[in-house]
Amino acid sequence: MPETSEDMRHGLPKIVIPTTKSWWMGVGVGLALFGGPGIAKEWTGTIGEPLGESTQEAIALVDHLNKSGAQFFGSWRCPACFKQMSLFGKQAGAELNYVECGKPEQLPKQYERCQAAQIRAVPTWTLPNSERREGVQQLKTLAEWSGMN
Repeated sequence: MPETSEDMRHGLPKIVIPTTKSWWMGVGVGLALFGGPGIAKEWTGTIGEPLGESTQEAIALVDHLNKSGAQFFGSWRCPACFKQMSLFGKQAGAELNYVECGKPEQLPKQYERCQAAQIRAVPTWTLPNSERREGVQQLKTLAEWSGMN
């Protein structure tokens, strides 16, 4: 027989205070159902993994950059490249068209792409029409430069 309380006898629902575990489970279900940042795929990049989660705007920007043929040239030992990648967050960063220029022996094909693009400084962003930007770029700047906005 269900438990009754003073409130139940008066037609009011019983108040249940959730435990911490059930609260976090609810948060997880809510994020999964209603569009939280999502779970990033396993990080396989040569540059350090971004520390934060991606925003929906960063994910949309990466999708646009990839479709427009933009490339991000960087190096695993470049602090500015790590900062650039971190602006995108984990989920978006994992999808970014990143070319590693600092490991010629381990990644010779990527290194050849850096040479062909005449990369002299990292980070460098390029578009198929030969436009380029050097240095860390804010996401808003990349969106405008690539024609997203």
